[in-house]
Amino acid sequence: MEKRGRGEVIETAREARQGYLDRPVLVVLVASVALALVALGFLWLTA
Repeated sequence: MEKRGRGEVIETAREARQGYLDRPVLVVLVASVALALVALGFLWLTA
């Protein structure tokens, strides 16, 4: 991260991103979606 004289911060596109899909984040995302689908399927079948 580079700063200019007036306190302005210059960032690359990669640095400007707040986050990226690293492996643990992707695992949590896939697991939570799968669990939600299983729960909805269970509710649909028992209703």
